Amino acid sequence: MRHVWSLLAGIVITPLAWFAVAYGQAVMFDAAQVGGHRPLWLGLALFAVVGLLLGLVGSLRVSPAGPLFVALSYVGATAFLIARPEAAKQALPDLLEISGTLVVPLSPVSTGVLGLIGTMLLIAVLSLQRWRSWHRPEANGPSWPEMLAPSPADPYENTLADRDSFNGFADLRTPAEASGIDTPSWSAPTKV
Repeated sequence: MRHVWSLLAGIVITPLAWFAVAYGQAVMFDAAQVGGHRPLWLGLALFAVVGLLLGLVGSLRVSPAGPLFVALSYVGATAFLIARPEAAKQALPDLLEISGTLVVPLSPVSTGVLGLIGTMLLIAVLSLQRWRSWHRPEANGPSWPEMLAPSPADPYENTLADRDSFNGFADLRTPAEASGIDTPSWSAPTKV
């Protein structure tokens, strides 16, 4: 069931993030123009929201189905633009006007932003731990306080802290020093 919810989240987030990136680019372009009427922080805020949204989808260990859908959509759209530019330009509307700002839906694809985001999400999907089911602790396994207590099978009554094999940096010696040999078996040439 976690795969279904993740896939549904990916299906909803994909067009929303695409549009938010396109609108953010349009707002930032307008803010950079002389006499622009949109503040730059609005475009940056839209990018931050998209980054947080896609970061959550890509990093949460719920299911890889949602990030995989988003990644394949974005990388696929970029590959489609590269392979068939005229067909890609006809598939999306030319311009949209939203509250006085002209938005170009193709701009996130043509600038490579969606390809970059899709590739990053593909890397997140390739993590093998995302595909495994969640670990459920055993009911009859020892708890932390029991693990720290002395074991009845241990004749020396060592605790977990005593069984730690790391003894600091006491053994930072060269192999020659560790073997007990003080001098090398050869003599270095000396200048006369």
